[in-house]
Amino acid sequence: MSYSVEEIISSLSKSTSLLTVLVEGKDDALVYRCIEDKLNALVSIDNKADIFICGGRLDLIEIFESREKFKNTKVVFLADKDMWFFEGVPREYEDIVFTDGYSIENDAYVESVFNNLLSKDDNKIFENLIKELSVWFAFEVNRYKETGDSKCDVSVDRICPNNVFCPDFKKSINFVDPPQDLVDLICTEYTRALRGKNLFQALLRFLHKNTFSYHTLLTLGAKLENPKIDMLINRLSSKFQEYG
Repeated sequence: MSYSVEEIISSLSKSTSLLTVLVEGKDDALVYRCIEDKLNALVSIDNKADIFICGGRLDLIEIFESREKFKNTKVVFLADKDMWFFEGVPREYEDIVFTDGYSIENDAYVESVFNNLLSKDDNKIFENLIKELSVWFAFEVNRYKETGDSKCDVSVDRICPNNVFCPDFKKSINFVDPPQDLVDLICTEYTRALRGKNLFQALLRFLHKNTFSYHTLLTLGAKLENPKIDMLINRLSSKFQEYG
């Protein structure tokens, strides 16, 4: 069930002892539920923390900007950095807890575990695929920097159907070479800087035969020992402690 911004604000305005973590979208609900469980396991949290999923990033920002309407309710906001990963979070939103990487999927990606699931040959092909995807994504990041717009919601199967950047797809997006330093940054920091959904799609290209699924890997990344997820949880906990 989805709620409007007005309905969420109205709900948050009601007196409650619950601790609320407002997050972006339902697509990542499995990760958020794991975070909720781990957050509630912390000794420093006296009351139950509840994840509340809103309609998306724009809705979350709008609710955050209306927080004076529910200032007596203990609410912490958790959001993906998205393109702010490359540009920095605006000062007015520094009270929001943001992911370390581009998105929550990036934080759930445990490189030391997932990459070891690949065979030696597949690992080499995977690394080359990441390089190809980094060129595409650098183009989109650069387009965002220049125009404020990007078209990132594209599957790996369209971008690199044969593990190389598809010439026809390049034409369809009017591709031009992005700055090399941006390509290098994304490729070097791919677990943090490459769009998380594409990162998991790339990995699954080699693991689908082992019956792994997107949701299985995402849940594993959130449940396993994961410093990035632990850091998010500690930051959420610290934000709740600020309420006293």
